[in-house]
Amino acid sequence: MRQIFVLEEQTIGKIAAGEVIDRPASVVKELIENSIDAGSRHVVVEVGNGGRDYIRITDDGSGISDDDAERAFEKHATSKIRGIEDLAVLQTLGFRGEALPSIAAVSRIAMSTRHEREDFGTHLKIEGGVLKERRRITRVVGTTIEVKSLFYNLPARIGTIKSKATELRHIVEVCIHYAVIYPEIKFELIHEETPIISTVGRGKMLDAIVNAYGSSVAKELIELKAQNAPPPHATISGYISRPSVSYGTKKHLFTYVNRRFVRSEVMEKAIKRGYSSLLPKHAYPFAVIALSIDPSEINVNIHPKKHEIRFYDADDIFQLIANAVFTALRHADLIPEVVVHREKGIAAAVDFLGLPREKKAAISVQTSFQEELKEEEVKEKGEGSLTIRSAPLYQVLDSYIIALSEEEDVIVIDQHAAAERINFERLMGKYGGRIDKQTLLRPHMPELSPHQLYVLRENEKVLREMGFDIERLGDDSYVIRAIPVVFHGMLGEDELTDVIMRLVEESGKKEERIKVLFSTAACKASIKAGEKLSYEYMRELVAQLKSTKIPYTCPHGRPTMIRLSKEEIEKRFKRR
Repeated sequence: MRQIFVLEEQTIGKIAAGEVIDRPASVVKELIENSIDAGSRHVVVEVGNGGRDYIRITDDGSGISDDDAERAFEKHATSKIRGIEDLAVLQTLGFRGEALPSIAAVSRIAMSTRHEREDFGTHLKIEGGVLKERRRITRVVGTTIEVKSLFYNLPARIGTIKSKATELRHIVEVCIHYAVIYPEIKFELIHEETPIISTVGRGKMLDAIVNAYGSSVAKELIELKAQNAPPPHATISGYISRPSVSYGTKKHLFTYVNRRFVRSEVMEKAIKRGYSSLLPKHAYPFAVIALSIDPSEINVNIHPKKHEIRFYDADDIFQLIANAVFTALRHADLIPEVVVHREKGIAAAVDFLGLPREKKAAISVQTSFQEELKEEEVKEKGEGSLTIRSAPLYQVLDSYIIALSEEEDVIVIDQHAAAERINFERLMGKYGGRIDKQTLLRPHMPELSPHQLYVLRENEKVLREMGFDIERLGDDSYVIRAIPVVFHGMLGEDELTDVIMRLVEESGKKEERIKVLFSTAACKASIKAGEKLSYEYMRELVAQLKSTKIPYTCPHGRPTMIRLSKEEIEKRFKRR
């Protein structure tokens, strides 16, 4: 009895469509990519009911010829490549020939198009992958595709579509991804006749970022200057936020490779590494990173959605991005400024700033960001060096030092965080690749849970490299006979166990564990909040902080100081 059958064509099409199209935003993504590949300078996205009722995308690209109109809906029909060798020189977003047939298999779709070399256009109607109508039309050069009744022939899939607000949020995110990396294209998103996004299309990435996320975010950004480095032909550019702007998740890291939005763990980790100790361990910045690289150095043919990417020389890419981020931060003024936020009616259209408020706020800025902001609001104040005066100094709340900058701004310094930074860099400066041990007068036998015992058994070598003399006693206990000399006289027995677990649970390289070790020691050795300081000690602390390499945060990422600008003070007292 036969048990293996060849699926019918319609079933194959619906299954294949599930790899490419899983919600209305997937349709928008694929059609926008087609518009970009067609050389469009203006793309209009219109949706109804979060994309449930209709999705209509109109562009002014080169259009599709009459001969190719039907062929465009055949599986694996593409104008982007001819053979597998073309992937090594791929310059387009699409190449698999799956988008249009996948969309057509699970919807009712209408396309009108006119090629730039033809006098008339073509109109097609397709339902469930079957051509229902074809005729000649008169229209301008370009293409309009309207998708209705998405998943009408897959009832189970309709149930997976979320609420109108949720689906609209995903569509907004897709539009923003392309608006940011293609600032020379004017993008419009209209939901039920209400404008949501309208970019200026002037070719400036910062304008697009302002359109999408608001000027308050853009003011905190630092530009990454284009850098060329190995591997061959790799260039990085974009914007990163000052450490004062951070979030608890990675969803504000926007990474692009050859102008394609991707989710890359290599790039995300490199961004985080570039911040070093400027951010807490589980905090992430806002970043837009654009990497341009020879197509032969990457593999984008991993999944039909093309969000994943593989670098053939991942270590080189990691180092390039981390160095670029670190260099940009090193030359920027990173002191957080205390300001009163003044909204200018610009609402952000992504989830961390909320969807459009009610239906009245269009995310649109029709002026250049550089023209909109006053020069003094965005100017750089020095090359990463502090300009804090050594006098006068005051201590308040037995925890904070009040000082003045050379620009007459008020600088509030956290005495404990500042001392931590100073001690951490001192320890790192003395580290020569070997950690000295200090034998305990009384060996310590920590009480460990089964999980902690397992972790220690797996990481005994790591702890010995970190300066601990640790020995297993039987199957359920350990004895510690020596600890790193930097902890001598600082740690109690409970604290010692905590430090050990932090070291063995650190998933990074040896350098990262060294930082954990020294940052903990620096914290224990530093003056605490609540301690009164003499004037001489305050002057010495400020002088030492000014001489550190990264004076703006403690080794755990907390700010060492904040700035209250002279301008802001005068505004609050109505002198401006």
